[in-house]
Amino acid sequence: MIDEIIDVFISRIKRDVITDDKMTVIPIAYLITRDIPDSIKHFFNQEVELWIREEEEKFTSNERFDYDMPEVRMLIDQIFDHLKQNATFHVNKFNQLLERAVKLEMNYLIEPHRTLSQFLFRDSKIVSTMEIYDTLKYFFKYEYYKNAISDYFNLKYLREISQDQFIDLINQIDEKAFAENRLDTTLKIIKTAISSFEEAQGEKINNLSVDVLHTTLHDRNLDDYAELVDRLRKETELSELTFEEIETMLREGKIPGIEEEEVEEAEEKAEIKTYDELEDIETSKPEVAVDEIEVQEMKPDTAQIEEEVEEEEEEEEEVEEEVAVEEPSVEKKGDVAQDLADYVAKQISSDIPLESLDNMIKGRTRKKIIKKLFKKKEKEFIDFISSINQLSTWKEASSLIDEEFYNREINPYSNEAINLSDIIYQRLFPKDKYVGENHGDHWQA
Repeated sequence: MIDEIIDVFISRIKRDVITDDKMTVIPIAYLITRDIPDSIKHFFNQEVELWIREEEEKFTSNERFDYDMPEVRMLIDQIFDHLKQNATFHVNKFNQLLERAVKLEMNYLIEPHRTLSQFLFRDSKIVSTMEIYDTLKYFFKYEYYKNAISDYFNLKYLREISQDQFIDLINQIDEKAFAENRLDTTLKIIKTAISSFEEAQGEKINNLSVDVLHTTLHDRNLDDYAELVDRLRKETELSELTFEEIETMLREGKIPGIEEEEVEEAEEKAEIKTYDELEDIETSKPEVAVDEIEVQEMKPDTAQIEEEVEEEEEEEEEVEEEVAVEEPSVEKKGDVAQDLADYVAKQISSDIPLESLDNMIKGRTRKKIIKKLFKKKEKEFIDFISSINQLSTWKEASSLIDEEFYNREINPYSNEAINLSDIIYQRLFPKDKYVGENHGDHWQA
């Protein structure tokens, strides 16, 4: 169900943005004027912000000059403001980022706890509260999360928070949000999800996937409701339910299609509301008493510290190896993007078959992916790459990537995970007119 919704959603946005088959670049200034969801616009806008920061870091990293002088700083800001306004996405990069943006939004609608904890802490186990504020701007649903998180940070004067603390916090936020009327609030989040799927597809949706329903309930720790859906999956062949069937099942604890004895005391005795009568979670935000929330104290992540030290030592060793030879056999950190760009350019100019990923993932990139994503299990990495090499479409590859990341509990938003996905994407689209990778096409006219 979700895969179909994602495909339709992406197609609709493409039709609204790419109005001419001859369009090869998408200017950010043009993109934000299109009639597409604000969350998608924000995703692309933030991508440009990342480009700006990367360029600025390279621009000001030279210690020979004082770039903090007010006059210089003003000119630099003007330069980057102009660059941002005129930034463009090549159509290939636009397609790639659009899929990533839509998947992020769909994942958040279904699993806000999991998605937020992964996306917010994709680069570090501890982030500043200001980073949390900025990152929450990606999401436009479930506003009560943003309000409660902001209220809690202000109440506790927090300047940073760990991933474990955040998970504890969001669990307690929903515990408070669902406390007053658990069933009603549950039905409201289900209605919000359904209405969002309708918006994405552009048509009425009468049913919700049983798997999506289970994931939605399980993510918010509504375990008794999730157990009902588990029973449904085991005892029936139903794959979808109407909203009315969901409401009846959660209210009465009865599995649709199975005769059961009357339940003496239903969990809720309130009047049953139809889908149209029930408010969604956006118009009827639950009250969250943040003053009653107390998250666990931040504990030092010794494993993270040891890993960072180990990484620094490995990088120093690699630099020494590169200096020791006249022509290094492994790529330098800054050369990965250029190597990939050269590879794509080579593929564009010829009709040779798609090259093996073994030739595209090498050196430091390969080592980091094996270490970070596959826990140093090289054979498992080789097996995965071998499976991907057998595929000829991005849809198949993307599905296998998602499954592998989920099974290994890999954060799909981490640098290494995105880098691996990008390389696989490039392998399958070598003939697209795409120049550069990892922000190499930022300022293309």
